[in-house]
Amino acid sequence: MITPRGIPVKVLNKLVEELNHRSLYAERHSYSIRMMHNGKFVASLHLYPGFNEAVLRVYGESEGVNRLVVEVVRELVRKHLKDLELIVQMKPLSFQLNTG
Repeated sequence: MITPRGIPVKVLNKLVEELNHRSLYAERHSYSIRMMHNGKFVASLHLYPGFNEAVLRVYGESEGVNRLVVEVVRELVRKHLKDLELIVQMKPLSFQLNTG
């Protein structure tokens, strides 16, 4: 049985603060953190402490920005959320509709 546990608010706020200092504007709502780079949403981080998981969904359309996001988030999750396994999901933000 999984014992529910939380992440202290101070830790979550520190994570957001450090993301902001690393050129990723971040905002948090509960256990979800959304990140922007140069005015565009590029990723979101969803924390599931009860399951020991952190899911990073990367939406950026630039390989360089995607790499930056993954490297920065991986480093900060190791630093602040050692008990969580980071799962990275690449989710393209743009898509084409097939109208034919």
